[in-house]
Parts: sequence; structure tokens; C-alpha cells
Amino acid sequence: MQILTKDSTITLYSEQFDEAYHCANDGALQETLHKHILPAFTLKKENKKLKVLDMCFGLGFNTLCLRYIARKFGFKGEINVYSPEIDSTLLLRLLTHPYPKELESLAIIKALQKEQEYCEKGFSVKLCLGDAREILEGFLKNGNGAFDVIFQDPFSPLKNPSLWTYEYFKILYALSSKEVIITTYSHNSCMLYSAFLAGFYAFKLQQISVRDSIVLTKNAKLPNIESDNVVNITAINIAHKIKTNPKLRGLYD
Repeated sequence: MQILTKDSTITLYSEQFDEAYHCANDGALQETLHKHILPAFTLKKENKKLKVLDMCFGLGFNTLCLRYIARKFGFKGEINVYSPEIDSTLLLRLLTHPYPKELESLAIIKALQKEQEYCEKGFSVKLCLGDAREILEGFLKNGNGAFDVIFQDPFSPLKNPSLWTYEYFKILYALSSKEVIITTYSHNSCMLYSAFLAGFYAFKLQQISVRDSIVLTKNAKLPNIESDNVVNITAINIAHKIKTNPKLRGLYD
């Protein structure tokens, strides 16, 4: 089922997870740009290489928008995206999805649907079909890690809990580089506590055109995200959340 979102872009509804792929009140394109792509890109735009984990591919907005923004801002480096996706039938439907024209999506979606890979100068995508946790554990075994950017964008903790647990974030910690930035839309307290236990620091981004979002890093220093849309960045006090939330206090006792 197609859903028209606030910014006039179209998202879909997943029957499997009983949830839309994007927040209709923020807009599929605006949510992607301001909660994921721009916060990460402004911190990594000087990198010569970017290794990106897009969790999960879904409609591909994160991967497609990353390519669009990199081109728009004249990024001269190399971007390699790896993206797990559990729904092997989804790509066929995406061939006719009404993407925003600036994303130039058709050639990429066609290649991924046929070969699960897309490659052009300076940009590549590897689609990994199957269970995301198993795929990430395979990355660990094969030494395929050191991700610089992770788009933590699965369906919500309520609908897809296995991709928001302490054990899951421990895997992300092991797979990520020292200077990783993880972006996510979720403010779930149990998720934040799980990420904290795994070794991440959490920061809230207050923004103009979309609802607040979260970034996670391995560094307690406030991230210097340069964006006209971000009006405030604050560290999240996990210790206070634990003190005031009985559910968190007993979660991992």
C-alpha cells in the first residue's frame, strides 16, 4: 500500500511488520535527509573513503539519498554501501516506485534486483538478502567491518525488536570504526540503554523540518554537525534515564 507523506513523497506500508517504511508526518525524503544523510555526511565529508552500513535497505531511500547528497556537495571520495534486507520480493515492486526524480533510482534498483550489486565510479552498493542479524554475524566472522557510518533504520523496536537489543548493538560496536556515527529516528529508552551498555554515547538532534532524531558515537564529545536544520544538539543522560525508569533498572540484572 502506498502512503503519501507530508513532503509529497511516497512511502510504502509493510504488511509483514505492520508499519510504514517512513514517518508520514515528516515526509519520506525529508526524514531520510535530515535524520540520516545530512548528519552523517557533514561529519564525514572530508573522508577519502566511506564504508556505510544501511540497516535495512527497505525502499532504498538512505542509500539513494546518500548518493544524491554526495554528488550535490561534490564529494571526491569513495563510498561503499552494504545493506541487509529480509524481503527478497521487495525490489521487484520498487522498479515502479515513484521516487523523487533527483534520486535517479531506476538504474540502481534494476541492478540490485538482478545482481544484488551496483557499482559506478566512486559509489557502490552491495545488497545482502536474508536475516540481518545473521548477515552481521557473517560480517564479523569474515572481518568485514570498520563501518564509518551506520544508518540504524529498521522497523521500530516494537515491531522489529531483534535489531534494537543490547546484543545487536554489541555487534554494531564490533563492526564499526573508532569514529563511527550511527543515525536513527528512534528515541526508545530501552534502545538507548542497550546502545549505552554496548559502549555508545547518545545525542539528541532538535531539528526544524522533522521531529527530533538521535546519533550514536563511540566518543563522549558533542558531534559538530553542520546543518541549518539542526537547532540544538544535546547529550542524553542515560544514567538519569536509568534512575527514573524502573524498567531500565531491571532490564539486564
